[in-house]
Amino acid sequence: MKSPLSVGQMAVALLSLTPAVSALAWPRWLPELDSLVVRQDDGSSQDAESAAPTATNPPTNEDDEETKATTSRNPADPIQTNLNTGGISQTGTETERMTGNGTRTRAPKKTQFDPQAPVGGVVMVTPGVFDGTQLYKIGDYVTWGWNYTNVQATPTAIDVYVKCSKVPQPWTLTQNMSFTDPGTYTWDTEKFQKSNVANPLLTEQYTLVIADADGGISATPEPGYLAPYSLFFFGLYEKQEYHDNNDGYQCASCSGAGSGMDNRAVGAAVVMSAVTVLSFTWFVSGFGAFL
Repeated sequence: MKSPLSVGQMAVALLSLTPAVSALAWPRWLPELDSLVVRQDDGSSQDAESAAPTATNPPTNEDDEETKATTSRNPADPIQTNLNTGGISQTGTETERMTGNGTRTRAPKKTQFDPQAPVGGVVMVTPGVFDGTQLYKIGDYVTWGWNYTNVQATPTAIDVYVKCSKVPQPWTLTQNMSFTDPGTYTWDTEKFQKSNVANPLLTEQYTLVIADADGGISATPEPGYLAPYSLFFFGLYEKQEYHDNNDGYQCASCSGAGSGMDNRAVGAAVVMSAVTVLSFTWFVSGFGAFL
């Protein structure tokens, strides 16, 4: 019968098994085991969402963008097309606007004329300059005619106004009227009066204003361009209702309608004049008797 193994023999047996255990260990060229196998705490079976990569904008060259047109969120805002502030000067201004379909429309440049050139004006033809002050009845047709002088830049359209010192805002007769030389306009005062009940025409003196539609009534005069014209004055009066004189109506401005006090004043003036003449005659006659 064999004797049991001693402690020394068991230690030798265990040491002999060490190379085999080392061969079965986790290879070192693989990642750590705890980074591949993660313990799941909840009972769900869905994978975690992966974070989307963040896109980065490529760098832009600011020098190349100096000559490009800037954009605007509001299509009505003008777009500046040149940021150059050097020594090159332009003869006019130019802007771009965005239309509804996304296309850009470029306004024409404004021509600059010789600073010594005269300002465009208006000369009235109907009525003429020697016809005196005109008086029109509200309810009639009024026709005006005029010529343009020294206008080098043809206006796109013409606006016609009338203004009165008693009213802060002028009345607009027509806007965007076609430019023709000579110009003419016929005003239907009756139709105009009916359509302006809140601000009717008054029995007052008025001024006719003819202006370029682009500049308006308050445009600054420039050489070669039509300046607002406001040198023709006229009067308007409103017709009165008919009154029969047989019913006792008296017109204050008509002859024979003076009051009793006015008649007495006239009589007193006549008497004083007669007394003065008689006194002077008596004095002259008496002075001649002494000669």
